[in-house]
Formats: sequence, C-alpha cells, structure tokens
Amino acid sequence: MIELAPQHKIGLSLSNPVMIAAGCAGYGQAYHNLLDLAVFGAIVTNPITLRPRRGPAQPRLAETPGGFILNTGEQNLGVKKVIQQAQKSWTSLSTAIIAHLPADEPDDLLRTARALAHLETPQGQNVLAAIELGLPSQAHPQEARRWIRAIQEGSPLPLLVKLPLGTSLDLAEVVAEAQVDALVIGSPPQGAAAQAGRSGAIIRGVLYGPALHSLALHDLQRVKNWLDLPIVAVGGIHSLADAETFLAAGATAVQLDSLLFIEPKQAESIAKHLNSTG
Repeated sequence: MIELAPQHKIGLSLSNPVMIAAGCAGYGQAYHNLLDLAVFGAIVTNPITLRPRRGPAQPRLAETPGGFILNTGEQNLGVKKVIQQAQKSWTSLSTAIIAHLPADEPDDLLRTARALAHLETPQGQNVLAAIELGLPSQAHPQEARRWIRAIQEGSPLPLLVKLPLGTSLDLAEVVAEAQVDALVIGSPPQGAAAQAGRSGAIIRGVLYGPALHSLALHDLQRVKNWLDLPIVAVGGIHSLADAETFLAAGATAVQLDSLLFIEPKQAESIAKHLNSTG
C-alpha cells in the first residue's frame, strides 16, 4: 500500500504503485475486456472539461523513430455527459479512479471540479479518489496558482498536479506551495512528424515513446532533491526495469502511457510484478 496524499484528510492510498496515465484507458472502460484492471493502483481518466471539446480532424497520429505523435485536442463530451456515461463503470471498478482536468479558465475548472466532487457509491463513498490537473507546457506560475485554487475551492478530493517535462523549478515550487498533494512528472512535450503514406501530412501534437524516460528521470531527480512531496513519474516506461528505475530514484508511484497503446499485456505484467514485490 502506498500513500500519495499523506497530509490530506481523505488521503490517497493505492494498493499498487503502477497507475494508468491520462488519455490511455478512456474513462476506465477501454481495456476492461483485455486487461485485469484491478491489478493497477489507479486509472487516470481521459481529459474532462466543463464543455464538450470535439478535437481536431483526422489524421491525428504519426509514427516517429522512437514513438509517435498524437493530437486529440483533449476531446471529450464535457463533464455532465462524462459523468452520465462513466459513473456506473467507475462505481463498479475496484481500481481507484482519478479525474484528469486540463488547465482551463479558473471558473470552468471550479465548476468541473464541483460537478465531480461529490459523486458517491450506494454505500456513501466517494466514486473518485482524486483529481489530476494537467499544466500546459508554457504554464506561468501565476496561472498555475489560479488553476489550483479553483480546483481546491470546487473539490475536497486530493489534488495531483502534472508538470510538463522540462518544467522550471520555480513553477514546481509554486505548485508545491499551493498545498497540492502530489506532483506528476510529467506531461510529454509537443512535437511534429510527417504521417507515413502518400499524403505526408504533418501532425502536430504530443510526443510519446521510450526516449521520454530519460527526460522524466532527469526532472524527477531535480524536483525530488528540491521539494518534499510524493512524486509520480511518467514517461517512456516500456519495461519492468524502466518502472523500477523511477521507483529507485525516489518516485512514490509511476504511470504507464504509450505502452498501453503498443503492448497492453506488458503493462499488466509490470503492475502484477510490482504488486507482488511491493
């Protein structure tokens, strides 16, 4: 058992240090016929915003030598419809569910957090375990304060903040001073690649792949030596050794992302192994 929110009145206790990252398992239902989701410590949902977002037109995906570029535009149905469609599965899953909220207008974040805050099971327990706020690559510390404050005003749940890879220590320190419960390192960088085939369209979006492991490890060590908060590491985990490296370097937990698209059974294997040895 690990604790990601030791100072929070509710806490965030997970049975396994291996989590599924935002955007990689839908709203918890995407892999239920393929993987044993109960072996993971938590599932972070696809983005949830106050209003629906349609996302960009296809094509959205382009392969790169070490991974792929993906651009979803944070597509989602908006918080009301997400709750309508996902709450039943959230309640039935034994795995903790963490709602991912991308940075937005503070009032929109407040209303989104408020809508998610008090979902309860028939037994009166919180359906959601926590909220994860995703900061954009060019986030300003003052903006981050406003976004964090909005979510904290709207929800009593533990709050994780996902920092972009390569983030400044100034931003990390401001986030920590806002009394968040844990940091996630980190959001993958932006990139671009030409799609294979006749069109050769240039796809701009988020870069995923094994190479991000070294970037995340660098940031993990910098922030771990500077701030005293639980840290969740994410980026380029494609083997058990990758996950163990993050944990040995001081991460309390890890999130798996691109591996879920490429070898989902390997993701389950990593979770099972770390659950048996934790």
